[in-house]
Order: sequence, then structure tokens, then C-alpha cells
Amino acid sequence: MRQSLLEQQAATIYQYKLVRRKVIRPELIQSHILITAILLGFQLLMYGKDGLFSWLIGFAIVQVLHLIILLLAFIRVEDAVDRRWIWGITPPWFGFKPANDIRLALFRRVHRHLFWIGLCAVAITYPWIEPSLFISIFCWHLWLIIPRMLLSLTFRKQRKDGILRLQKNEASYYHQ
Repeated sequence: MRQSLLEQQAATIYQYKLVRRKVIRPELIQSHILITAILLGFQLLMYGKDGLFSWLIGFAIVQVLHLIILLLAFIRVEDAVDRRWIWGITPPWFGFKPANDIRLALFRRVHRHLFWIGLCAVAITYPWIEPSLFISIFCWHLWLIIPRMLLSLTFRKQRKDGILRLQKNEASYYHQ
């Protein structure tokens, strides 16, 4: 009885109760990181040193692009807490992520904006940049956004007014 009570308390944040938890397995994280090594190998094989520089510069460009899109997406957000995002390199949450718990509806909306606006911005640059840089920017954009989009799909049947908490190896959905 006492153990059950402790588990219930651990699964509650203030007045929110844990509804669903998605554990991210280490194999998935390792394969996600392996994709970057495959991209680097491809760039080196096809473009040599230019591929290496494109791989590095592409990551930086995508981070700046995501920052700009986030800032634009938060123009209409009223709650200052929802605007607090941090940059990190904790797998699988590379890049910008919420600093605190975030409403699921806002998380999904922001990442839809990141995905589509980012994809359009990358596509617009196609005629003016080198192929190796275009490939890098495109792949980095997808690589950074896919784990978050998969998380949105995982929680798609949950109510939109719940809270999402991203932790190192799991994501939890809470509801009142």
C-alpha cells in the first residue's frame, strides 16, 4: 500500500497526473547518432573536405534557422514560461527544446512550424548554394526535427491541454 502511494505521488506534478510515458531506448538513441556519422561519411566520400565543411556549417545554419523560426512562432505566445527554450546536446533532444514542462498543443504547433517553415526555407536556398551544403542543411533539419515529430505522433491521441515533460531518456504526458 505504501509503495503504491509513493508511486502515485511520483507520477503527479502539482495537480497533474501522469497519463503516459514514452521511454526512449538506448538503441534508438545510438542509431539516431549513427545517422550523423553516415551523413559525414557520405559527405566526405562525395565532396571531400568541402563535404566536411558543409557538414559542420550545415549544422550551424540549421540551428540559426530553428532559432529564427522559434522566435517568430513565439510572437503570439502569451505565457512567458512557454517561451523559455534552451539549447542542448542531450540525445535525442539535440538543438532547442523547452526549458520546462510545456503544453502539448504548443509543443506540437511549434514543431509543425519548425518542420514546414524550415523545409520551405531550405528548399528556397536550393538554386543558390552548393549541393553538399544543401544536402547537409536538409539532412540536419530532418535529423533534428524527426525525434520531436515522432513524439508528437506518439501523443497524438492525448488531450491537447495536457503537459509534456522531456527528460533525458523519456517523455511524459501529464493531465489534470
